[in-house]
Order: sequence, then C-alpha cells, then structure tokens
Amino acid sequence: MKNILFRDDKSLLGSNWYILSKKLFIIPFILSFIGILAIYSLIGTEYSILLIIKHIIFLFISLSVLIFLSLLPKNNLRKFLNIMSIFFILLLLIVPIFGYEIKGATRWISFNFFSIQPSELLKGPLICMFSWFCYLYIKTNNKYYLLLSFTIISIVITFLLFQPDIGTLLVYISIFSLILILYFRNLKLFILLAFIGLFFLLIAYFSFDHVAYRIDNFLNGDNSQVSKSLSAIKTGGLFGVGFGEGQLKYSIPESHNDFIFAILIEEFGVLFGLFVAFLYPVFFILARRSILSPSNLFISNTIFSLCFLMCLQAFVNIGSSIKLIPPTGMTLPFISYGGSSMLSYAIIFGTVINFSKNEESTANNS
Repeated sequence: MKNILFRDDKSLLGSNWYILSKKLFIIPFILSFIGILAIYSLIGTEYSILLIIKHIIFLFISLSVLIFLSLLPKNNLRKFLNIMSIFFILLLLIVPIFGYEIKGATRWISFNFFSIQPSELLKGPLICMFSWFCYLYIKTNNKYYLLLSFTIISIVITFLLFQPDIGTLLVYISIFSLILILYFRNLKLFILLAFIGLFFLLIAYFSFDHVAYRIDNFLNGDNSQVSKSLSAIKTGGLFGVGFGEGQLKYSIPESHNDFIFAILIEEFGVLFGLFVAFLYPVFFILARRSILSPSNLFISNTIFSLCFLMCLQAFVNIGSSIKLIPPTGMTLPFISYGGSSMLSYAIIFGTVINFSKNEESTANNS
C-alpha cells in the first residue's frame, strides 16, 4: 500500500502527494498538539477561553497553508515565495507609518479584526529569495543578482532598526550570513560576517535602552522572570507536577510566548521538555537526509537555511527560559501563541517539505 494512493491521480493533490516525504509532516503536527496543550493550560490565569479558540483558528489556517505549500510544484512555490517576499517587504516599509507600538517597539499592523507582524512573516520567503539570487549569481556570474540581494537586505535591516526589533534583526543577519557561507564557502567571509554581527549587537546595546537593560540583567543575574522560570523547571522535576497544575503561568507576564517552554517542563517534566527540544533538530536531520546527494544547490542550501532558522529560533526561546541567553521575546515554533509566528513557521515547514519532496524525486529519477 505504500505510496500508491495517488499514483495515477494527475491532480495537484494526487500527483504531488505521491512523491511527498510523509514523515516530515509528523513533527509539525506533534508540535501543534503540544502547543494546544500548553495554551489550554493557561486558561484561568490572565487569559480566557478566547485564547485557545484563537490559537486553534490560527493553527488551522497555518496547517492548511503548510499543506498547500508542500503540494505546489517546486518552481511554482519558488515564484510564489518571491511574490510573498515583495508583499511582506512592502508591509514592512509601512510599519513606521501605520503600525502600533507595544513595549517601545512598533512591529505590528492592525487590520481591525487581526494584526500581523511583517518582519515575522517575511523570514521564510526572504530566505528563499536571497538563496535564489545567490544561486543565480553562482550560475551566471552576473553581479546584478548580488547587488539586488544586498539592496533588499539593507532595506530590511534598516527598517528593523527603525522598529526597533533587534532580536529579529540578529536572526536575519545570522541566516543571511549562513546562506553566503553555504554558497561561497570562504573563511574570510565568515570572519567578516561575524564582525558585522558583533558590530550590530554593539550598536543595539548602546543605542536602545531595552536591549542594554536585558543584557545587563542577564549578565548580573537580576532577571526575576528568568529566575521564576528556572524555579518552575526545578519544581517540575523529571515528570512534572501534572497538566494544569503549574504555578509559573500565574506569576509571569507573556507566559504564552516567552516562557512557554518552562511552563511545559513544570507541568510535564524535564524528560518531556527534552523530547520537545529534540523535535526541531530531528526535523532538520530528516529533511537533510532527503538531500544527502543534492542535485540542486539552491534546494540543498535553502532547506539547510530554513531548518537552521527553525532550530535557531527554538534554541533562542528555550535558551531564554534556562538562562543561556538574555530574553528576546522570540516564540517557540508551533507551540507559542501568535498568528504571525505560527503562519511564519507554516511557510517554513511547508517549504522544507516541498523542497525535500522535489529533491527526493529528482534524486530518484537521476
């Protein structure tokens, strides 16, 4: 019965489902279920039943997008992602004009019934666009593609500084640097990019009070939220205090985003937390296994970059909870609450699954 369901079906669903890497769907669906448990556990604190209802609606939309993107033909998806990049860049440009401020940062645009964060939604599509331009430069040696790439990146970085959104800015710089290293494999370039990243970090520290405040508190051990998070993890032990029985969610703000991992460990235990943490690199490994003999440099490097982004964001969120790094407000993929965040990860997961499918198909036919 393996892979015969849609073998003779010539429709979009049938023809693409047959060559799809089904195992890659497992992890985003597991993460989605864990996210529902985590958000449901928060009801009765500062959040009402409306939180879980909105979370499930966001999740349904995001999983639908994930499946849709995974089924598109590879070239159609690449073109669609380029269009999305342009659209979200345009939205990013109008954030300073039409956006609204939360905690000193203007990152969101409101559309009455919902709000979006363009910088979050832009991540996956822009990575694909930048990777594509680098690939075209490698193939044609036409410097126009590099010039266009760095022009777009400069615009994005500039407007992220205006918001300011330093955490997201550093993520973008890290991923763009990774893509350049993957394509050009130059040690001097790596050292240069490392200094550029450090330069932006120093600028952020001396230019933005909230960045300096978080870093100083982290270095001095004065962050009460992180202390509460560590205490909750210790209380949870190996097996947790039980679903819904945790106390951290009552004493810490933004628990549905920044410290959702600590809440999971307090209620389900350290072993469960390790299971959740390992799901992200496992997805990375599964995706990489489909391109062990890559026939397309663009697909190989794009999959690697998108998976690295997903693991990086998971590490940042988890690292903030266990005091490895200063808190950044970055969400845990497919678990933390947030429509823009969830849709962003859906685009990333869907693209990786799609490109893995196409890479497997290409490899098998060669």
